[in-house]
Amino acid sequence: MKKAMIILAAVVVFIVAAAGVATIIYTSSDDYQSDNLPDGMTINGIDCSGLTYEEAEALLTEKQNAGHLQVVGKLGETLADYTDFGCTYNIRDQLKSVKKDHLLSAALGHYFHLPLSARISMNVAECSDDFAERVKGTEFLHRDNVFETQDAYVDMDDPAFPIIPEVYGNKTDEDAFLDDILHAISLGSTRFEYDESAYMSAPSVKSDDPDLLNFQSFCQKYLGQKITYELGKDTFTLSSKELNNLMKDDYSGEADPAKVAEFAKALKAEYDIIGADREFTSYTGKTFKVNGGDYGWIVDEAEEAKQLEADINSHEDVDREPVFSQKGNGEYSKTLELGDTYIDVDLTKQHVYYFEKGKKKFDCDCVSGCVVAGHNTPTGVYDIKGKSRNVTLKGGGKKGKDKTYYESFVRYWMPFLGASYGLHDASWRSNFGGTIYKYSGSHGCVNLPPSKAAELYGLISIGTIVVIHN
Repeated sequence: MKKAMIILAAVVVFIVAAAGVATIIYTSSDDYQSDNLPDGMTINGIDCSGLTYEEAEALLTEKQNAGHLQVVGKLGETLADYTDFGCTYNIRDQLKSVKKDHLLSAALGHYFHLPLSARISMNVAECSDDFAERVKGTEFLHRDNVFETQDAYVDMDDPAFPIIPEVYGNKTDEDAFLDDILHAISLGSTRFEYDESAYMSAPSVKSDDPDLLNFQSFCQKYLGQKITYELGKDTFTLSSKELNNLMKDDYSGEADPAKVAEFAKALKAEYDIIGADREFTSYTGKTFKVNGGDYGWIVDEAEEAKQLEADINSHEDVDREPVFSQKGNGEYSKTLELGDTYIDVDLTKQHVYYFEKGKKKFDCDCVSGCVVAGHNTPTGVYDIKGKSRNVTLKGGGKKGKDKTYYESFVRYWMPFLGASYGLHDASWRSNFGGTIYKYSGSHGCVNLPPSKAAELYGLISIGTIVVIHN
């Protein structure tokens, strides 16, 4: 008996040693090193004998996607039957590890032509859009009178800031259902029990939520304030939501300087109106486009931010226009409407008009900047910056050294752009209008006959709009 046991032990040792040697030799073989699965290999019950990893992946994917997954209700009734899954699977690394994970079996199979069987997880990487749409569109998921779950919230459009209670919806979370179906496919399941309640979401915020009650108190204390920006036809009042967005997040009711600065920046971008492309129709009946000029309204971004911060912290109602660094005449107009009183300089016709309250009070021929010399009169919307009598206009280069230097005495000076461009009398000219400006025009000013300059001077005021166009 003892001798038999010794012989048996020797046989076992021999077999183990032989298996170990065979395994070591196998790891150095071409079969082990190749990108092919061993002969006689089945994976998940599918014959993958001798296939490359890529071929095996394609075959396993095809077989998995051709399966069926039956969805049943609580009473066992069939709700849906899905097939043609259209999924891709994370299995390449598992395929590459089959020989290593089943090394002894692979070695024995190699030397003794024994079949080798393995199982891998068919983890879904992603599914096709078509399959996702089919699952989400399954009829039993869609019922009549479906409504979504809603959190409780403060109604910030109501001055009383009431809390609107939470709503328990009955809408199925289709994305969650699809995720569970894909998980079942990964497991190779053929049956899936559908529990409707598992896909109904509950509100995350309820009416008695302490944070919600604190927010309501904050709203009632601070967000009833009305800050109104007076901007003509564009006048607006900050809503409670906008006011909240300008305050710190600590419910202190204090303005947040960074948020207020961003608001002032946006306000400036929205309501600055200088030099934009615009289309006007003059009282002459001519429609024209014009851009450029320095007339209009400019928001002082820094000062507006300071003022708004102070307004918010006061917690008092405020009605005001934005803080402007420059203002046009009368009521703010985002479209920069000309109104009914302005000077119309038509460079193409070489003619100047003045309209007062919609009625033409003045017109005459003029001479504008010399085109040949590059002294074109600038187009755009301006305003009269001043009115002066008996002025000597000087410009160009240095006196006595530059041919561009000039000195011109005028009796009526009406500048519209800095101190360099304006309307004035030109006693040195005997003719006006026509094409004179093209070859013998001014240095950029609008020249008028002396008597007409005197007439216009008496009609207009500082701040009168000047529109110059072709």
